[in-house]
Parts: sequence; C-alpha cells; structure tokens
Amino acid sequence: MNNHSSPSTMDDLPDWVLMEILVLLPLCTVVLTCKWVSKRWFTLISSPYFARRFVAQHSQQPQPFTLLYQYNDLREFERRLLITPANSESECELKPVAAYLRDRHSGWIRASCNDLLLSIESSKWVVEQQQPGDLKNVVVYTVINPITRQCLKLPPRPLPLPKSVLPLRAGIISGYDDSNDTQISSSFRVVLILSTRTNLSQFNIHVFSSDTGEWGNSVVLCPPNLGEFRQSLSTIHTVPYKGWLFWPIGGGRLLGFNPFNINNSNSSTCCVIEQPVELEPFHEIDFLGLCHGCLRTCRVSRNALTPLRVWELKDFDNENNGSGAGGKWCLKHELHFSQMVSEKSPSLTEYINHWIWLSIPEISVLAFHPNDGDIMYLLIQSKVVICNLQSRTLEVFCDTPHVYSDFFAIPNTNTLTFVLPSWPTPIPSSPLEKQNDICRLPQ
Repeated sequence: MNNHSSPSTMDDLPDWVLMEILVLLPLCTVVLTCKWVSKRWFTLISSPYFARRFVAQHSQQPQPFTLLYQYNDLREFERRLLITPANSESECELKPVAAYLRDRHSGWIRASCNDLLLSIESSKWVVEQQQPGDLKNVVVYTVINPITRQCLKLPPRPLPLPKSVLPLRAGIISGYDDSNDTQISSSFRVVLILSTRTNLSQFNIHVFSSDTGEWGNSVVLCPPNLGEFRQSLSTIHTVPYKGWLFWPIGGGRLLGFNPFNINNSNSSTCCVIEQPVELEPFHEIDFLGLCHGCLRTCRVSRNALTPLRVWELKDFDNENNGSGAGGKWCLKHELHFSQMVSEKSPSLTEYINHWIWLSIPEISVLAFHPNDGDIMYLLIQSKVVICNLQSRTLEVFCDTPHVYSDFFAIPNTNTLTFVLPSWPTPIPSSPLEKQNDICRLPQ
C-alpha cells in the first residue's frame, strides 16, 4: 500500500515542481495569466530566481518579433498602427501585445528599447509666461511595456522652439552592463534631443531618469575632432547600442550619447561613428537598426548604377569612447536590385526593373531581421517585402495602406521592430498602482 498520495491539483505541487512547469510556458502567458492565478503564483513568478530560470530555459530559442508600422490616414485624419507578426509562431506569442497596443494606445510611438516603447501622448503650444510672446511646445510622453501592460506617463516637458530648431528627436534606453555585454532592466532613460541647423561644439538635451522620476537638463560636449556638423533632417530613429543612443548627423555619420554617464556638472561627451568608406560623398544612410545585437546601417539603391549596401559596426569600445573615437563599418552585403527576382510575384520584379532605370523607385527600408543577417524588410509601393540578400530574392510579406493626397503619395510613416525579450523590463509604479496590483490577486 502506497502511503504517499499524488497531488490532485496544481496547488498541491511543491514550489520547485510548479516552477519547472511554468518556465516551459510562453512569456506572455506567464506574465499576463499565470502570474495572477493566486498570491502564491504571483510571489513565485515575481521572484528573481524564477526570472533567471525562465531566461535560461528560453535563451536558445529565437525571439519572436513584430513590425510596428505607423502611418497617417489622411482620409480619416487619424494615426493608425499596423502590427505585422513575422510568422505564425510570432503571431501566437505576440497576439496579446498586438491587441493591447491596438485597443489601448493611439499615440505615435517614437522610439523603442527591448520591450519598452516611447509614445508621445500629447503636444501643445503654450505662451511663455516669463517672456510673453515666446512659444513653447509642451510634450507629454508615455513609456509603455505592452507585455506587462504597465504604463508610465512622464511629467510634461516644455521645450523652447527657436526658429532654427527642427523636429525633436527622442530615444529610450535601458541600463547596460559593460562587464558581460548585457542590458540591465532595472532602470531606463528617456532622451529628448533638439535638432538644430546650427553648427555646434555642444548641444542641450533633456533626460528623464526612471531612478528619480524627474527630467534633467544636460550639456553634451562634442569631441574636438568632430569638425562642423548639422543635425540630420533624417527621420531615422535613435537606436540604443551597448549603452549608447545613436542617431545620424549627416554625411553618413552617427553621433552617440551615453545618458548614464552624466557628471556632477550635468555635462557629458559624445562619440562619433564616421561614415562607411564605400558610401558615396554627400550621400546619407537610409536606415539604422540592430541585427544579432550588432549595429547595422544601409544605403538603398536609387538607380541602376548604385548598389544596395549593408554595413555592420565592428570594434566599438563602449568603455573608451568618451574621446569621440568610434568603431569601423564592415561591408556585409552589396548588390543591385536589378540582380534580384521575385519567384512568387513576377509583377514585383517587373516593377523594379522598370523603375530602377528611371531612378525613382518607391523603395524604403523598414527593418533588419533581428535574428537573420541576410534578411531585410523593405516597403515597395504598398507592399512589405522580405529581401534575402544572400539568395537575392524578394518575397511579398504583406500589404499596407498607401495613403495618397490628390497629387502625390504622403510618406508620413515610420516602423519600429518589437522583439519579445527573454524577460520583461519593469516600469516603476506609483503607490496607487501597486495597491491596485495587490487588489487584482485572488483572496
């Protein structure tokens, strides 16, 4: 006779057995469903040990991702978000994320870092009280984690807008550990950069710290060997890489800033990544992004004589870049669109072959594949196209709305890549929100 009775429910299992079961489930299921089953499950999943076990269990699996394609619908005067999972597996795992973003957030997403999104909540013009007649633009941003469904509305930030200032550039970045080359999810920074037409040896930025919950003003000192530069008019997003935020400054060059390295006098230095040697003079890069955790950039062919090129940054020393010395670009791919074919969509091949000789193809880069160095996502006319740089093939991924005015197409769109992380980045909660979380738990 067996004196040991078998557990009849999940609640009868010891913690270590329950943990081994839960770590096998998808991330969104664990965070959005299992965590709220009971106080015991909440405590177990909230522990640092469970997070480490979950990351170790899923570290060798490809991380699902989706493209967040945003565009202005001029017919209905609304901003819209099209969320396009990369494959059926991504669609299953990211379905709760897509539903949450569609239903709960209508703001324009300006930047991303890991699973954190920076959305502009509102923006309005106000008259400066201290100096009547001067206008300021008060912006309100929200940091969103669509996996945990946490939101943090940042304090309003009034920004001076002199005549020489161009549209604001924004970025978000998580902490970074130099010792093991990994992101730290315990804190983040939001950075607002005022682009200007003036050649500068220094410029001002606004930094929000999740550690203090406040905005601060800082001065970024440009390295002496930078020479003259003008902030680029490009709409390329800021990209976080090894603890730095990078953005284009014209001529194919990048400027990088580390918002975690601000001294007691509220100043910091920046670093410069020079343009790739193969980039033609006076040409700009078309995209900046990450692939396999490496920083990549590209230049899209505009005619039959100019190739499509993709570069990857090498030898970037994030510890010693305060002097302004950067890494070097390594050419990874070079080919012409005339060499590419689409076996499943011959009309796509015909379109490229016809328009490439007129030097006016409607081709733009949407994203690099985060896990496959040979894949890029392009927008050709109104189709998102998978471009395989190795096999030199094109495949239609999906159709997107192509908004026209009466005379020309309006390219007022942007795309961000959202990659499901190994474990969610926490967003600081107010005491009221923490109390609401406790009330959600079954008694």
